[in-house]
Amino acid sequence: MNDLIILRTPSEDLRTLINISGYRPYFANRGLDKDLDDLALDKRRGSNFELLHQCQAEWLRAVFLDCGAAWHDLINSAWQRHSDLLRSFARDTDTTGMIKARAKGALLRLLVIPGLSGFIWRASREIPLLDAKSWWETPFSAWLQAAASQSDLPKKQLLERFANHLGIDQRTLERWQRGSSVGKGLWPYRTTMQALFPDGSLTVNQAEQLTGWLVMAVAMQSLSAGLRANVMRDFLGHDQHRLKSEQQVRVQLKREAADRSSLPLRNQIAPVLDEFNQLFINNILGNAQRIRERLDWLRALYERHSPAQRAAHEYLWLWLTARLEANLGGKKRALELYEAACRQAWWRVGPNQHAILHEALSHAVGVGDKVRAKHYWDKCFLLGLNNPPKQELDDQEMRRLSFGFERLFPTQKACRRIPPALRFEVIDKPFLLSSKDIANPNRKRAQAEGRIRYTPLMNAVMQGSLEDVQQAIQAGGDPNVFIKESGENALIMALRRAYDQKDPEILNYLLKRGICPDTANRPASTRRETPLQIAMNMADAKIVGRLIDLGADVEQSCFTSPSALVYAMSLLHDSTHASDTSQRRAYLEGRVPADVFDAKGGAILDCELPAQRQAMVSSLDEPWKRRVFEAVEQYYCRPIDACRKVVLALLKNGADPNRRYRDFNGNRSHWTPTLLAAQVGDLVVLKAMIEAGGNPWMTLEEDAPLGGKDALWVAVAYQRHAVVEYLLTMLPRHLM
Repeated sequence: MNDLIILRTPSEDLRTLINISGYRPYFANRGLDKDLDDLALDKRRGSNFELLHQCQAEWLRAVFLDCGAAWHDLINSAWQRHSDLLRSFARDTDTTGMIKARAKGALLRLLVIPGLSGFIWRASREIPLLDAKSWWETPFSAWLQAAASQSDLPKKQLLERFANHLGIDQRTLERWQRGSSVGKGLWPYRTTMQALFPDGSLTVNQAEQLTGWLVMAVAMQSLSAGLRANVMRDFLGHDQHRLKSEQQVRVQLKREAADRSSLPLRNQIAPVLDEFNQLFINNILGNAQRIRERLDWLRALYERHSPAQRAAHEYLWLWLTARLEANLGGKKRALELYEAACRQAWWRVGPNQHAILHEALSHAVGVGDKVRAKHYWDKCFLLGLNNPPKQELDDQEMRRLSFGFERLFPTQKACRRIPPALRFEVIDKPFLLSSKDIANPNRKRAQAEGRIRYTPLMNAVMQGSLEDVQQAIQAGGDPNVFIKESGENALIMALRRAYDQKDPEILNYLLKRGICPDTANRPASTRRETPLQIAMNMADAKIVGRLIDLGADVEQSCFTSPSALVYAMSLLHDSTHASDTSQRRAYLEGRVPADVFDAKGGAILDCELPAQRQAMVSSLDEPWKRRVFEAVEQYYCRPIDACRKVVLALLKNGADPNRRYRDFNGNRSHWTPTLLAAQVGDLVVLKAMIEAGGNPWMTLEEDAPLGGKDALWVAVAYQRHAVVEYLLTMLPRHLM
């Protein structure tokens, strides 16, 4: 890790929490302790985010096994809030102009201590067991008292069982009771609790409450006496003061830790940065010499100052020099400079990290350096610029990002083959296959200066008539031939033609011409559209059925949905409840994945999507633009009954009505197509789901007991009265 970093990272804090709560042996037993250390030290280049989530999941799983669902949910919620706060703080706070010792002290007082006391305060209310106000001096002793009270066992007997189970002496137990660190590992905590209460004198709820508070006692006594005293004071004064907001903490941190001696240098550099921006925007090739002169001046300026001030500003020179080299085609030099800039800026320079990572990622993708691209892609997730789960940086994602590269570096051309931002084609005569086309109907021919490739058959599908397509097929044209870089093929193009032009003639012809299962399932373009997805967008149940006959997999993921049935149900929902703006809201808020149109506009990261998409919608304020938009929207809208028939066709062909998937809005709920049918309120579809094996009594919480949030609860919540009445008739049978 960078020695200049002041703010702790989620990776460091996760390892600390696992160590002080006594769960390090859990990881060691599974051979994962090195993963923890590598994570905290940021050693897994390109995969630290996955490692963070794996370690986090293992820790929470261990907590669940020991302490049950209530403690798991509480700790998970608090951890997510804390890690999100660290990311947000790192994104928005420039700590380069701060004195490290002062900043760390202020962060301890402003973030760490209130965070710890706030968690204890919340735990004492959500999982009450002992008087938290009298807990602080000796947490283990307070826990012993609570355990004796819950079980009616003498405290002395509990201590004897501790000594026998752990093989420790009386003096060690006395030190624990005085508040010393619990050095002996108590994990697995559930096994320890079973040794203390072998007769089963506790209920499951009592045992889980006690186990969780034992973990808390171990964790608190792992802290220094001074830190614990400060946390206690904050806890006891919780009702007398309000927690500071993130913005207030940021202002207070700058007030306490700012290095005033660095202000003159910063004041000199600030106006020059504006000059740099203008030079890069206005004819960068013509301004190259002027940019180099200003870069030399910038470097000479900060090198005259102290090592701390040099470290605070050198990343700017690296970043701007990398941008110049990238625009001038200095691939190797630009890659090295961007990497150095990212390394120096990481977790230190606030908002500038976003801009540097955006450029470095775009450049690495554009010049084809996938190793570095994966490294920057990983950091975008670690910093919270992209939302989890982490999308693999595969060939299609690299192609999407390549559009951003060419927009950011207009003097360069991406190494991956992508269409131009704008393409004009003059069609002044009817489409006609040439003799060369007939002789080689499957030959991939470059167009638009080599940026895109199509076969004559594909061109006939896009621009010709049915007779042209038949001529290409008869000459040996194969609809299974595809373009490697994009996945495009004749079937996808025929589907798009049928959808966009409402002209299914060519599609119906191709569906009878030996489409293989790979083609029926192949995703195409950076949108990863599958043939089944486009057919569902068309709301054509016959085409959907035909594709399934050809081998289309109904359980294959479809856009953001985990299966075709879930996707079809979302389309039915949108048609049935056209006034529901939740889908549009999700798109505008950036919760719908980025596509090539976003990249062409400059938005390649999730955090960049809302501003761009909302600006696009704002541009429709002019009446004529609004009318055009509404007309296009109406053109693509499909009738409710047609969408319903697609759902029924999928069920008829074996789609799973009980397929679990996470709530699209990031909630903890786990839906199924059957539960979604209850939300939509379509009784015909719900009955079909149940007839196909759908279970309406599955709940939104996978581990919920009988009477949880099942289809009846969903129907009541969304006021789907017909569904409620129908499910009530099934209720007696369900309870038998």
